[in-house]
Amino acid sequence: MLSRYTYPGGWGDKSRRCNDDTLPCSPRSIGPLYTVNRKLIVNADDYGRTPSVSRGICDAHLNGIVTTTTVMINLPGALQDVRRGIECAPALAFGVHLNLTCGKPLTPPDRVPTLIDANGCFHGKNQIFNNPEMLNLTEVKVECKAQIERFLQTETELDHLDSHHHLGLASTGIWNLLTELAIEYDCGIRTPFPNDILEDDLLDLYPASMINFSKTQAKEQLETFAIPHPDYFYATFFGDGAVLDHLIKLLQELPDGVSEIMCHPGYSDESLEQTSGYNRIREQELAILTDQSALTAIASGNIELHTYRTGCGK
Repeated sequence: MLSRYTYPGGWGDKSRRCNDDTLPCSPRSIGPLYTVNRKLIVNADDYGRTPSVSRGICDAHLNGIVTTTTVMINLPGALQDVRRGIECAPALAFGVHLNLTCGKPLTPPDRVPTLIDANGCFHGKNQIFNNPEMLNLTEVKVECKAQIERFLQTETELDHLDSHHHLGLASTGIWNLLTELAIEYDCGIRTPFPNDILEDDLLDLYPASMINFSKTQAKEQLETFAIPHPDYFYATFFGDGAVLDHLIKLLQELPDGVSEIMCHPGYSDESLEQTSGYNRIREQELAILTDQSALTAIASGNIELHTYRTGCGK
């Protein structure tokens, strides 16, 4: 899929920006005649995974419905990708995709020995979810703070935090650390429990105790400490669910309040195909997120597109 709006640098259209009130991604685009009860954040995970993924996310924002993205800032080139993104898509809000399962830590290895294998790389997600106690929580916090501080080198505002492979669902200790960081850095955080996945299906992926915790206590924590978060989180626009009909259905059935839809658009290339099983389908997601039907569903459904800061109170 080719971007409908590109410039020679390859990073989106510099003449058509999402702070233009004529575009559906502007919070003001609905107009003054309506009372907006449905606010939507569309977050693209994995910014910085490769330059092609980052470029695709920018195009999904400039030409489609993506409003925010979270960065895998520990990966090579991610910091430069953020700086390019700020230039070509200034209305795209950036957060940090806290990552302890892909690549290497930013922290020196001798300070985070429980986070890494013999090659200095993070442990795989299955290993961590099967034995989350293997991670020293002090080391987890040190590395997560290092990733946030690296992001802040861009001097752009931190919109929110989430975690690669939903690591916050690995243990209550890790989740509590994430909420502490959201408070410390005065930003939002993704709601841990997806509203569109059956609990029985989640049991195949996450510990039962954490599913119960995320449904009740985790949400209560966010309310108690006034941490900005969406009311609803939708995670099924992924894999087999990344089809246009499903996205339109999600948009048409959004409840009142603030919702977040997770997505993973991008362009595939050899580098991505060598390091991630989720590669060419990112181009399919990009095509859907920029499809006119999605834009029309936003406008006709009286849905207002937001970032965490504009939609969740920060």
